[in-house]
Amino acid sequence: MWTDLRQDAAYALRGLRRTPAFTVVAVVTLALGIGANTAIFSVINTALLRPLRFAEPSGLVFLWNTRGAGGELEPVGPGRMIDFRTQASSFSNFAGISHLSFTLTGIGDPEQIQGSSVSSPFFDVLGVRPLLGDTFHGGTADPTAVVLSHRFWVRRFNRDASIVGRAISLNGRVRTVAAVMPAHFVWPLVTSRPSPGDVGPELWVPGGPGDVPRPAMNEDADVTSNRNAGYLRAVARLKPGVTFEQARAEVASIGARLSREHREDDGRGATLVTIREQLSGSVRHPLIVLAGAVAFVLATACANIASLLLGRAAARRREIAVRRALGASAGRIARQMLTESVVLALAGGAAGLLLAVGASSWLLPLLPADMAPASATIDLRVLGFTLLVAVVVGMAFGAAPAIEFSRGSLTPALNEGGTRSSGSRRSTQVRDVLVAAEIAVALILLTGSLLLVRSFLGLTRVDTGIATQNLLTFDVRLVGDRAAYQAKQVAFYDAMLERLRATPGVSAAGAAVTLPIGGDDFGTGFVVEGQPPLPAAQTPQAGYQIVMPGYFAAMGIPLREGRDFRASDNREAPPVVLVNETLAERQWPGEDPVGRRVRFDDGGAWMTVIGVVADIRHLGPAVPPRPELYQAVPQRSFPFMAFVVRTSGSPTALVPSIRAAVTNLDRAQPISGVSTMEEHIARALSRPRFMSTLIGCFGFLALVLSTVGVYGVMAFSVVQRTREIAIRTALGATGRDVLTLVVGKAIWLAVAGVAGGLAVSLALSGVLRGLLYGVTAADPGTYAAVVGLLTAVAVLAAALPAWRATRIPGATVLRG
Repeated sequence: MWTDLRQDAAYALRGLRRTPAFTVVAVVTLALGIGANTAIFSVINTALLRPLRFAEPSGLVFLWNTRGAGGELEPVGPGRMIDFRTQASSFSNFAGISHLSFTLTGIGDPEQIQGSSVSSPFFDVLGVRPLLGDTFHGGTADPTAVVLSHRFWVRRFNRDASIVGRAISLNGRVRTVAAVMPAHFVWPLVTSRPSPGDVGPELWVPGGPGDVPRPAMNEDADVTSNRNAGYLRAVARLKPGVTFEQARAEVASIGARLSREHREDDGRGATLVTIREQLSGSVRHPLIVLAGAVAFVLATACANIASLLLGRAAARRREIAVRRALGASAGRIARQMLTESVVLALAGGAAGLLLAVGASSWLLPLLPADMAPASATIDLRVLGFTLLVAVVVGMAFGAAPAIEFSRGSLTPALNEGGTRSSGSRRSTQVRDVLVAAEIAVALILLTGSLLLVRSFLGLTRVDTGIATQNLLTFDVRLVGDRAAYQAKQVAFYDAMLERLRATPGVSAAGAAVTLPIGGDDFGTGFVVEGQPPLPAAQTPQAGYQIVMPGYFAAMGIPLREGRDFRASDNREAPPVVLVNETLAERQWPGEDPVGRRVRFDDGGAWMTVIGVVADIRHLGPAVPPRPELYQAVPQRSFPFMAFVVRTSGSPTALVPSIRAAVTNLDRAQPISGVSTMEEHIARALSRPRFMSTLIGCFGFLALVLSTVGVYGVMAFSVVQRTREIAIRTALGATGRDVLTLVVGKAIWLAVAGVAGGLAVSLALSGVLRGLLYGVTAADPGTYAAVVGLLTAVAVLAAALPAWRATRIPGATVLRG
């Protein structure tokens, strides 16, 4: 058997060398299909399949609050986290996580760094060991310690092995480096809704009182009894023998009990999420959609190669008939044909693998930040995938010619006219089916890509409520006394805005704690004065933004009623708020909201509504405006702020002047996250842009392949039916009759392919439902456009063979 296999492989290689044009076309076609599949699989392998670099990752879970009928995930408050930590029996270890921003000073230029405050068992929960030093451990963490990520250690300390024990200044506080983590430990920025541009922490500090991770506002505050400040993410390890379902049921039970026992918890549930789902769940759906799209492209390539092989095999009918006559069995012939196709597929797979190596490095930077893994290497799993795909597709497209020549009699092929045998008719029928299948696949991909393109274009046309042109944004994190004392925070922000507004080319400037669309998001419950009290679960909710006077003018958000914040709206003045149109219409329909009063649902002073501003889409273009409450920074300041600067010209040209204005105010104060608002929103649209572009490319490739397939079948059909066409011409058929004959067949192939494609596409329409905006997955206009395009392409592809058919010299052919 092995001897025969080697002989078959050698024969196949000689045959491919004898037909270089066919070999090049086939290998390139397969390389495109297999290479695209391998490149996408390498990303899927890293993001979804590769084992996580933690000890026994199957035992790691995340705990979240839930709210509402849809069970929307929310961070946990400190007091509630402590209850779960002490009451849940399913966990062997438990840690909270808080996202913080740190300013590094005293080492080169000041720099703002993303970090985390964590409960001391954090690294023990994950089961990771440091590269240098020793990490925190439960109850034994030095409150002044800091653990560095590998990338931060390399970037700022040039791999200095003596870094452990060195003092560094973070947010004006001296901390001692306790450990450096290994390169493979890349911890993400854990959020309930991952956003494009999310960057994981580069350092970790231990929690504060009660081993609770520190809050962003006041790092030293004792928040152990606070149940409403939902800023914590919680990661836990299951005890041996405890299943995920058991632990989730226990957490849900504890959450329900806490909601009954604590008014602040009313309406909140709790659930668990596996670490794989937490870290990769948001990208699973789009990556699977991409995998399906490239699989369809590969199927189209296989159909084209099978069609080519059938045409090539027709020219070898006499050769095969001679081998059968000399004693070769049908099975031996079939094995030879399959071996040739597998050798061809392996060559295409090898070329595809090389293409995938380059494509992966090209694809990774194009992936949106919330879809891209840290790397997408070609490992053994990817190599095995490529080999398997090559063998399977080789067997698939080699099956048709193998079956064709392994059954029936080939004796007529030894005579003249053998090419018109029944075997050739079967071959033609198979080629017709393959072309119809190509058209069906092209319809599926083109429909999906057109739906995604229309969805993306719809998102770009959405009015977010923000005048994004000529708007620059950047972040500031205060350190030292300014961070600790709110009066100094406000004084610094006022001075900074004054310098920014005085900068030539700046027409307006403002600031807010959170930027809309892709920034952090705060929410709050509120109570309206004069309305009957509601159960906590029914308390109205609103987005909560804290802004400086001048913010709305800088953002281009119109004031609809009342007045804007003023500098006099400070801590000594009566509390005031602004509301957006949606909140005003819901709470005071048909009435004037100015002068009404609201307060937060956890208590506090009543705040007077002084104005109404226009709605914006704070959560992104795809999310409708929600109720919003705005409070003035002078009445509730934060140590971090996002500034917005409107310019009269190009905003990027003013970046050096703006940096100089900040440096002149405080040389030790860094700014970070400098970008235009258009770039900021573009990052929020990066996923739909990427999906529509890539699947659009796949759809175009499928269209080209199906066009080539239709042309090939029509050209082969004309050659095969040369004598028949000559007879028809001799009997009086006109050129128009011949055109109708050939083009009619192309139309029937298109109709068959379109019918099959429509059925499959409608059945799969639910796959795209979560990726679309403003268009349904079964949009009739989209389907009509694609059907018309494919029918027109099929007719055009058949036009040249049809024209050649009208030029056949009937008498000459019949005499021959």
